[in-house]
Amino acid sequence: MKRLVLLLGFFCLGLGMAHAGDASPNGVYRPTLATNARSYLKKFPLNRVSPDEIVQYVGTPDKTASIAGSDYLTYNIEPKKGNGIIEYTFIVKGGVVVNVTYLNSGNFFGVTQRESAVQLQGH
Repeated sequence: MKRLVLLLGFFCLGLGMAHAGDASPNGVYRPTLATNARSYLKKFPLNRVSPDEIVQYVGTPDKTASIAGSDYLTYNIEPKKGNGIIEYTFIVKGGVVVNVTYLNSGNFFGVTQRESAVQLQGH
């Protein structure tokens, strides 16, 4: 999976990656520090987006993993002053994104916030 993501990342760079703020036909775009995580997850088109679309419109992941038949593409969002961790993880199974999770750990008053598109959308 790592090789695939890296190859896709280089391919997208060579063709001209989508600019920040650009959205795919499915509405996929790169979240930022200003993105409302709950809204992003509630609107994310689960079971319709391929990993290729994620890499094209979100960029090359900061971390990848393959566990129990699922691939995880994780993107770090740089918090102000480098405090804490903010991550969006796109979970791919069967060639489509089946869930997106959000983690904000220790950034605001040391409170950890976790959200899941599947839970917010009631799947």
